[in-house]
Amino acid sequence: MQGELPSHPALLDWLAVDFMEHNWDIKRLVKQLVTSATYRQSAVVTKEKLAADPDNILLARGPRYRIAAELIRDLVLSSSGLLNTTLGGPSVKPYQPAGLWEGATSGRGLLSVYNQDHGKDLYRRGMYTLIKRTVPPPSLAIFDASNRDICEVKRLRTNTPLQALVMMNDPAVLEASRVLAARLLQENSNTKEKIIKAFRLIVCRKPVERELELLTNYYNKQLNSMEESTAQKTLAVGEYPIPEKEDRKKLAVMMRLVSTIYNLEETITKS
Repeated sequence: MQGELPSHPALLDWLAVDFMEHNWDIKRLVKQLVTSATYRQSAVVTKEKLAADPDNILLARGPRYRIAAELIRDLVLSSSGLLNTTLGGPSVKPYQPAGLWEGATSGRGLLSVYNQDHGKDLYRRGMYTLIKRTVPPPSLAIFDASNRDICEVKRLRTNTPLQALVMMNDPAVLEASRVLAARLLQENSNTKEKIIKAFRLIVCRKPVERELELLTNYYNKQLNSMEESTAQKTLAVGEYPIPEKEDRKKLAVMMRLVSTIYNLEETITKS
């Protein structure tokens, strides 16, 4: 009664009827939406379309926005091969800064101390992360995840320097960078092929010539300047084991390159 009328009433009618005729299958409906040509449009728009539909009411282009906090974690774990795809089960406690919970607790109860999980539980999807309302997971909170205090119809999307710091320093991101780097080095391919594969796994497209040149030069520069002591410090993150026979120097350099790709804006942006 107080909002605008739908921009595509015929489409809504058709979707409603189709939904009913397929036994109210919600999973099918979601799949139908996200695989449609309209949803999969690029965010790049021509001058003509921008003039005709500046607010994208007529769906002339795809939306461009940063993906949800939980999905950023999923993207990092999935692209590195670490993601535990088990469905259901209890919430898990991934990496978190030491003393964070203890500094905001009365010292009583089951959740007075943060007992981090280990093994496969460290790599579960973001939606399974345990949330304590008085101390929400910092990496999720910084990317605007709900702290469950109140029901939210729509999350805020903020942009702060803390988000860049999370992608640069979060143990989950650094560990994923190391694991993916190790897997790339174990493959029988040259450096450029490894960089292209890392880029495709993370950004979901091939790098253009200029991007490939920059990343290759960065890799070579790091390889020439990396010292053994620096390599050991770089690799000392996360619990996933490091291959015993792997060249630590090359691994640290490839890890830095992968981490650089994770830190691209395009990596965590739907466009």
